[in-house]
Amino acid sequence: MFMAGGLNTEMARLSHRDIRQRRKAIRVLFDIDIARALEAFVPLLDDNDPWFKSKSLEAHRKWTVQNGVESLKPLVEHDWVEANRCAANLLSQFGKDSEEYANVLLNCDDQTCQRKAAASLLQYSDNQKLVQKLSKHTDYQIRKLAFCSPSADKELRSVGLKDSNSTVIEAVLKIIISNDETISEKDVIILIDSGIDSSLLSKPAILMGGNAFLKLVESSPSSKTQQISQVLSEMCNDVDDEQIQNLLNAGQLSIIARWLRGRKDIKSDALLWQLMDDDRLETIEKSRLLERLIGRAGEPEINAKAVEFASRCHDTLLKITAENLSTAADELNS
Repeated sequence: MFMAGGLNTEMARLSHRDIRQRRKAIRVLFDIDIARALEAFVPLLDDNDPWFKSKSLEAHRKWTVQNGVESLKPLVEHDWVEANRCAANLLSQFGKDSEEYANVLLNCDDQTCQRKAAASLLQYSDNQKLVQKLSKHTDYQIRKLAFCSPSADKELRSVGLKDSNSTVIEAVLKIIISNDETISEKDVIILIDSGIDSSLLSKPAILMGGNAFLKLVESSPSSKTQQISQVLSEMCNDVDDEQIQNLLNAGQLSIIARWLRGRKDIKSDALLWQLMDDDRLETIEKSRLLERLIGRAGEPEINAKAVEFASRCHDTLLKITAENLSTAADELNS
C-alpha cells in the first residue's frame, strides 16, 4: 500500500515549479489511484497550461464519486465551461444528493449543462412544479425530458402532443402508446397532417378505424407501408374486420396485399386470388403474393388456382411466377 506520506509528497509536487516534476506526480497519482488525491488537482483547474487543466478534469471524472457530492462544488462554481460540463456529466451518479448543484447548472448559459441538469433533476424528482416548468423550457430537449419523465401525467403528455418540435411529439407519442392511453381522433388527424412518423400512429389509428386510419394510409410514404401492415397484422385477424373492409373499399390494395402475406385461411385465400385479377394492384405486389405461396405448393387448391391463373394471365412476370408455383407443386407430388 502506498504510504500516506508518499501520497502527500506526490500531491505537493503538483504545485512544483519544475514542470517535469509536476508531470511525473500526475502519472504517479493516477497509477496509485487513491481518491484523496483529487483535492490536489482542484487548483489545476486554473492552470495556464491546457494539459494540466485537462488532467484536472480527468481526475475529477476518476475520483469525484468516491469523494462525495461536495467534490462537485469546484466544478460547478468555476467559470470554465468545461469544468461545468464535467460536473453536469457526474450529477446523475449522486441521485437526489446532487439536486442543489443541478439547479445551479440548470440556470447556467451552457445548453449541455442545462440538459444534463434537467435530466438529473427529473430522474430523481416527483416535483410537479419542476416538471411543469421544464415542459415550457425554450430548449426542445429539456421539454422532451419533462414530458417523458416519470412524474409527467396524462394531461401533461396531452400538452406534449401539441409541442412545436416533432422530436418532442414523437417521444411523447411513444409513451402514450406504450401506456395504452387514449388519443382523440382529432389529435391523430392533426398529427398526421403535421407529418409525424406514420409508423408511430399506426396503432391508435387502426384502433379508431374510419377516417383516421384511411387518412394515415393515404398520407404515408411507401417506405412506411410495411410497418403499418405489420401493426395491422397484429391487430386484425379476419378479412371481415372493419379496418380491412374500409381499406378494400378505399382501394388501398397495396397494404392489403402485404397484410395477406403468410395468412392461411379460406377467406384470405379468396381475397388473394381476387386481388390477382384487380388491375389497381401493382404487378410487383401480385408477384410477391404468389411467391409467398411457394411454401403451400403441396396444397391441391393452391396448385389448381395457380394453374388456372397462369392459363389466363397475360403478364409475363406473373405468368412465370404462377407456373413456378405449379411446378413446385408437381415436384412435391412426384
